[in-house]
Amino acid sequence: MESKKQSKQVCFALDESKHSVHALSWVFVNLLKPGDKLNTIVIVDHEEDVEPTKSRAKTLLRAVWESHVVDVYMSLTVLTGKPGKQICNYVKEVSPDTLVLGSAGKTHVEGLMVGSVSNYCIANASCAVVVVRLTEKVEHRGRELTVEESDRIAKRSCSPYWFDEKHKV
Repeated sequence: MESKKQSKQVCFALDESKHSVHALSWVFVNLLKPGDKLNTIVIVDHEEDVEPTKSRAKTLLRAVWESHVVDVYMSLTVLTGKPGKQICNYVKEVSPDTLVLGSAGKTHVEGLMVGSVSNYCIANASCAVVVVRLTEKVEHRGRELTVEESDRIAKRSCSPYWFDEKHKV
């Protein structure tokens, strides 16, 4: 009996920092397979920041998506409030397989003093949490593309697959 591959759903918390962009690239290289869903969430302080942030985040998502050979379905949600709490509430509603965050590079003491979104999410998220650290070595896999990967790029539409969901702004 043949079993169908089940697509996975990954939630990614984006904050537009270099750590976060690195973590997003890591998600494409290491977690996502064709047909998977990537729910990206961005938290802002003020309601008036939602639309400009959404525009910048879509541009960033497209740029990272175009640099990888993975056709995935993507959504973007921009919310206001406290990042850790909003991320965990979103994860509870969406029920992804994994939540991924970039490490802001704080020391352990700084994280305790100022607070850490990563630590909050590790303690409170209702799914597995991966925290990706920015390292000095380049994490991109410098390898030649297979014929199949090359064909997939050539046939891919010029736009990522955006899917609608009830949480989309």
